[in-house]
Amino acid sequence: MELNELLHHIGWYLKGYEFLIVFWFVVAYFPTCKWSLFTASGKNLNSLHLHEMHSCFITALCILMFHIIGSELEAFFTGPFLAQLDDKIRVFYLVVLINQFIFLSAVFCIHRIRYIQFSLVTRFNLYTTLIVMAVMMMQLIARGYFDYHELKPAYKIVFWSCNIASIIAISIYPIRHTLAHFKKASLG
Repeated sequence: MELNELLHHIGWYLKGYEFLIVFWFVVAYFPTCKWSLFTASGKNLNSLHLHEMHSCFITALCILMFHIIGSELEAFFTGPFLAQLDDKIRVFYLVVLINQFIFLSAVFCIHRIRYIQFSLVTRFNLYTTLIVMAVMMMQLIARGYFDYHELKPAYKIVFWSCNIASIIAISIYPIRHTLAHFKKASLG
């Protein structure tokens, strides 16, 4: 199995895990919050805990959506459909960079529109997105304009490290609250 194929499969496992995180939020909070889980405004949220929960949910949902969109864009631009395109590398990195920017904008705007405070998890994910965008820009310039491909291993390491760190960050909230629930249940 080629490295790119392996990374593609790992990427889909990570998206499955991201789906489980979003599913956890829905299962854990939809019975009590109902549709306000998706529509609540910071004006109605009376505690930092609720702000943190909504912020983490928004971030987890956006990460899942934009990772799926990004992987489909990657598959399209690295597939045989654009074999004739001379500027394939430039278009690929530009489109991935735009996808990252839209993710960053979506998370920021949803928080601002709904008046929800940014949680530490959300801030961490926004910072890792900026790092990924910087690496994408570096690759766009190096590979797209100067035909310099020696930075590809460093790009993959930084890109995958940021993605894994992002997933670990969004995992913290559900894991922490699930453990607290079990601890509370065992103390009875």
